[in-house]
Amino acid sequence: MKAVKVPRGWVEKAEVFMLDARRHLEDGIYWLSCFNAHQSVEFYLRSLIVALTGVHPYTHDLVELLDALKAIGLEPPKELLVSCELLTPHYTLARYSGRGVYSYTVERGRLFVENADKIISWVKNVADP
Repeated sequence: MKAVKVPRGWVEKAEVFMLDARRHLEDGIYWLSCFNAHQSVEFYLRSLIVALTGVHPYTHDLVELLDALKAIGLEPPKELLVSCELLTPHYTLARYSGRGVYSYTVERGRLFVENADKIISWVKNVADP
């Protein structure tokens, strides 16, 4: 498949979210690092969907966004499904602590940033950001 040109605005925002995820990880603000990692992946996946279809699903569920790419005909590696499943809950959990007991730690922050990097790398290999 030829590299797809994704909307620059989406990628710029995704990059800022990922920079913030790394910065907050270093600063010890782990919940925000996890949220920003999720947001970065969401924007990267959306940028690819928009580039291919002109529209995107209105969801924050990364698995749904990955499924939308599968429906278009892309074949993301199966390990990305696990990464998306890991990151998806933290769009909400990281912001609303009353939704349940969840402890954000440096280990979890690193895990989420690493998984975000896997997904982002795949999008960059498919797209031309």
